Amino acid sequence: MKRTCLMITLALAAPCVAADNTSLDPSFGTAGRSNLTAGAYYKGVVAHLPRPGGGSVVVTSFSDVNAGNNPLGPYTLGLYPFQASGTPSAGQSVPTNVNFAAVGGAAIDSQGRVVVIGSTGGPDGSIDFRVARLLPTGLPDNSFGGDGIVDIAFNLGGSNHDIANAVAIDAQDRIVVVGSVQRASADDIDFGSARLLGNGALDTSFNGSGKRVTFFDLAATSRSDLASTVVIGSNGLINIGGRAFDGGLNVWRIGLVRLTDAGAPDVTFCPGSCNFMGTYNAINNGRRVIFYGNDVPAVSDSISAMSINAVGELVTAGTTPGVGETLGYVQKFDTAGNWLAEVATQGGLGGQVWIGGVHWTQPGTPDSNVVLTGVSGPNEEFFFAQRFDSALFPTANWGALGPSNSVYPWTASGDFGDMGDNRPGRSSIDSAGRVLVGGQFKSGSLSNPYSSTASRLTYNGSVAIEVFKNSFE
Repeated sequence: MKRTCLMITLALAAPCVAADNTSLDPSFGTAGRSNLTAGAYYKGVVAHLPRPGGGSVVVTSFSDVNAGNNPLGPYTLGLYPFQASGTPSAGQSVPTNVNFAAVGGAAIDSQGRVVVIGSTGGPDGSIDFRVARLLPTGLPDNSFGGDGIVDIAFNLGGSNHDIANAVAIDAQDRIVVVGSVQRASADDIDFGSARLLGNGALDTSFNGSGKRVTFFDLAATSRSDLASTVVIGSNGLINIGGRAFDGGLNVWRIGLVRLTDAGAPDVTFCPGSCNFMGTYNAINNGRRVIFYGNDVPAVSDSISAMSINAVGELVTAGTTPGVGETLGYVQKFDTAGNWLAEVATQGGLGGQVWIGGVHWTQPGTPDSNVVLTGVSGPNEEFFFAQRFDSALFPTANWGALGPSNSVYPWTASGDFGDMGDNRPGRSSIDSAGRVLVGGQFKSGSLSNPYSSTASRLTYNGSVAIEVFKNSFE
């Protein structure tokens, strides 16, 4: 049986209480926050990314609230760069000719170019992956696909609904996009992955076509496998996480895939089998299925984030049902895909948890700590970050509340709690070891139902933090 540590919330402390070692960075924005509330749009931070050489960039998506406000919509983008000092850089940009039907994620390459992925709808009702690359100025990079935009169609049948959900960039600045691709049957959906070269062309060294389809098919019907996150190791191995639906049990399981640089299944990942797979032992040699906690009773899990260290160990994070609430979880796996440890968290405040990111603080060190970010609270009104040691036990006095004071909570509004329905964007860690967080919150204005927020946390302790390029977070 797996060893599981459930984090029980301690007595609630006011989120404004200063953490022993962690705090909102007062040099960033206003008191550690930068909120965008102007304009009649739904706004949310897709990702808060570290810029090469220092500073960060906040990638924001806008969607129309009232007809005519965003005629290029439904989703357009904004880039908001910040200097290493935390002050906004000149030239905030909202590209006017880059739009999406949905926005899935973002990453930044070695030249500071921002890659945003999502989906676009065609006139025939089909949906394709969309990849946009923006220059550090925020303008479309015309060296990428001719106009800064590349669309990828898998066209496996049915309605041809191909939806991109996550992106990673490797050491050669090649772009790996993952998502869900539909086959002829509406309930037959697989993991889809594609790799693009620097000019936007499909990389034919990846599976011969630049595209790869991977499936679990845990039951004869309702064969839905939905990819949601991807990271790339220093050895070029591509790690993909998502959900696989077990129609027999009527629950979602966690599905993990590892591909080689050439786009083939990496048979060293879960070779033959790996531990704690329940009835899924036949899914191996590059794939594995797992669950949080125990196999029985079966419950539905999700996976939202993943990170990899220099030796190839993975940490994954997502959500799992609790008793009257939604819990977050973190799991750790060795280089062969075997489960090592796991922990559940209430985000310090209980209620409902949403996950934004999970990161090794020292990806070059096997005994690195792990930082988790997300949203929690009865009405999802708080952002939080929580730190664990290499065995996934909470790091004492890193935060202000929760188990061993390992959780640091804050709000976008600066009050005790936001209005609720906060959602996290993708977080990251910069070269100075500061945690970069973004998301969406209710600003309290009927004309601005959701606004974007970005924060930077600074760690005041003495632990050194290393950051590796691109996928090492």
